[in-house]
Amino acid sequence: MAAHPLHPAIVHLPLGLLASATIADVAHLAGLWHEPRFAAWLMAWGLGWALVAIAAGLYDFRRLRNEIVPHALRHMAAMAVAILGYAITLYLRRASLEGAAEPPTLSFAFSIASGLVLALGGWLGGELVYHYGAGRTDA
Repeated sequence: MAAHPLHPAIVHLPLGLLASATIADVAHLAGLWHEPRFAAWLMAWGLGWALVAIAAGLYDFRRLRNEIVPHALRHMAAMAVAILGYAITLYLRRASLEGAAEPPTLSFAFSIASGLVLALGGWLGGELVYHYGAGRTDA
């Protein structure tokens, strides 16, 4: 395991949880889903697992080739914005986690915007691996 990067193996869980939270919000806004706490719980779990993925990413970052570092920094910036957006969304919904009625409208806007930035950050991370070969060891 020491020769393999950790971040790509861990990142799928928080990405899936956070993206699912945004999908649940869109379904709620479309009238297809009527449990707003579900998205908030997905965000809470996604943010918790994001901390693990961030730690693994920082660990793997130290082993990147110098020419890849600027691309990795763009990925990190996009993901930081997405994670901050989801954290703000969860903060705005703190009452809904306790069973309050409807989350504030602003929280839905933050969720959708964060989901879009999350998709961009995920794409940039994929580019690091598949285009730039981050973490690849050629024998």
